[in-house]
Amino acid sequence: MCKKVIIGALLGGVVLFIWQFAVHMVLGVYDDAFVKLKDPAAVEAVLEENLTGSGMIVIPHPEPGDTDAEAKAMEKLTTGFSLFGAVNRDGRHGFGAMLGVQFAVNVLASALLMFVLLAANPPTLGSRLALVLCFAVFAVLTELIPNWNWGGSSLAYIGRQIGEQIVGWALVGLALAKVMDKCGACCGSDGADATPDA
Repeated sequence: MCKKVIIGALLGGVVLFIWQFAVHMVLGVYDDAFVKLKDPAAVEAVLEENLTGSGMIVIPHPEPGDTDAEAKAMEKLTTGFSLFGAVNRDGRHGFGAMLGVQFAVNVLASALLMFVLLAANPPTLGSRLALVLCFAVFAVLTELIPNWNWGGSSLAYIGRQIGEQIVGWALVGLALAKVMDKCGACCGSDGADATPDA
């Protein structure tokens, strides 16, 4: 496969990383998407007192097989308090490591899309962008919407995530389409490296 996959991966990773940085650090898209706690320290103290370790926390969470508890939990889920989230009692990797992991994931995802684009070889900018956006919509349907459905994530939060995904990958799609345009000089129509004539 054409070495342009590497260029597309790096370019797409950088474009998406810049977009994500703008969304989270500059534009403040998520600033009002989280519930403000009246007393965070008090909430933390209650959780610490009741937790047995780090991991995922679900409220209500009845014991499997207890039909009465399951019925009460379902009623509470639909009419009262519920919670779904991650708890880390002993710390985790810091902000710098998070940025590094995110950039690496962006590069890998962009490499996959570049590979698919070169293999499919859509002829126009619109068809290339549409193919990339199909992957973005697929992620929305299989990951973000289920988080709202099962985890109870707010529509405000999920809506912002959907917008971030669609716009971000549209930008990546435009960048990868540009790489494809430049690929003709070094690749054949099937995306393989061209061999100079003897």
